[in-house]
Amino acid sequence: MSEVLKAEWFDLADDTRADMWAWMHAEYLPSLQAAQGVAWVGHYDIVEQPDRPYIDGAPNKKETDDPAVASGWQNVVLTAAASPEVFFGPGNTVDALDEAHAGKLAVRENYRSAVFIEEQVINSPEQRAMPYGMGPPPAMQLGNYNCDTPEDEIELARWYRAERFPRVSVSRGMIRGRKLISMAGWPKHGVLWEFTDLPEGDYSFEYRFIEADRGEEWPGRHVLEYVTHAPKGPHAGRRVWPAV
Repeated sequence: MSEVLKAEWFDLADDTRADMWAWMHAEYLPSLQAAQGVAWVGHYDIVEQPDRPYIDGAPNKKETDDPAVASGWQNVVLTAAASPEVFFGPGNTVDALDEAHAGKLAVRENYRSAVFIEEQVINSPEQRAMPYGMGPPPAMQLGNYNCDTPEDEIELARWYRAERFPRVSVSRGMIRGRKLISMAGWPKHGVLWEFTDLPEGDYSFEYRFIEADRGEEWPGRHVLEYVTHAPKGPHAGRRVWPAV
């Protein structure tokens, strides 16, 4: 059975971060984890990306400048559930929890959220480290973006199957990859790349996908030529709750 994933992005002011993390980790996130229908929850501290291409010769990524898209990126909370009803059903306990803690949660700055369903799941070499459904990975990269045109989406779907999914299946340190489609929120497309670790100094897992090249020789355009990412995306980070 596939999981429905809610992603929440937000920033915290320097003078509120420590207290907010302490409250989230001791009270709010355990309560969210216990909400009816929730499978698991993970809180990630995101590493800022430098403003340069991932690899030499690649185009730089495009980011949306739409003022309606909140710019939060420093924190990501992922919540997995068995059904969209967990987030959208009448009287659901996730909404009730947020309403009960609205005052505390108001300190989140530049808050944005999206709810995704899974288009495809690809197991990777470290799948045994955390079998599907067993919880949030120790490290991850969450991409969320839109294509420039409907025609670009056809090329994107073909690129994933010809180039990215085969590499995901053999990438070093990877647990699994999830290609996502949004039910709600700014992005139509998402990816969740799950890894066992994110070494200090790293801000992306792209170099691992380059290492995993098996001569796919994709004949089309580079995907960064026709997708627009969320602010500061994609977002790679380490899990800070539950503690790794």
